[in-house]
Amino acid sequence: MKKNHYIHLMVLLLSCYQIGANPTISFFFRADPDMEKITKKLSKPGKLAKYTVKGVLQPNLVEGIVATYGGYIDASDYNGEVVFPRKHPKDAIEFLITPHIIPVPLFENTISYWTRVPGLPATVYSCEQKYDDAKDHYYWQVQEVPLSDDKTIPLATIVIIANPKNITMKPGITLTNKTANLVLPDVYVKKGIANIQNAAYTLTIRHLFKPVETEESREPLKILTHVID
Repeated sequence: MKKNHYIHLMVLLLSCYQIGANPTISFFFRADPDMEKITKKLSKPGKLAKYTVKGVLQPNLVEGIVATYGGYIDASDYNGEVVFPRKHPKDAIEFLITPHIIPVPLFENTISYWTRVPGLPATVYSCEQKYDDAKDHYYWQVQEVPLSDDKTIPLATIVIIANPKNITMKPGITLTNKTANLVLPDVYVKKGIANIQNAAYTLTIRHLFKPVETEESREPLKILTHVID
């Protein structure tokens, strides 16, 4: 009887833990080197050491890139990771890459929605999670989509504050697992991205978003990070 009591207690505790764990959306920025150019350089005698030193002295391309989603704002960490609380149920999302966005107020400090800036460059990628019956796995289908005439930015959009010539996604299929958390395909950063200028611009709109807050729980050999919604 006592054993059954312990089993029911464990089930209850696990259920509470699952309910309290809010789902998230995450992705990584990755450096997108010109592999053909690098291969040619490394094929020449004496270029390996020079290229290695040059790479060490360059700033981290994937750190400090600002993105917004669902009323939140965050910047990528040293590893290029961005995490948001998940605010929409559909297993699909769009990425909008553009250097500036415009708030449309509802009243005073309340924003009704955001729009693209006319004349500024912008690129949109759609990511939709699908299931392959034949191969029995889930995957992300990524594709670049044309800009619509309506410049309104949908709520379920991740906006990356950058020039789209410096940010790309690889169209095609990326394997994934079906969970409450959306682990999106990688976003690639090209050399020349102006992280300082982009971050300076976001200071003018940062007060209109909520920062992403996290809590850390340290255990032996690992650190658990929980996103607070």
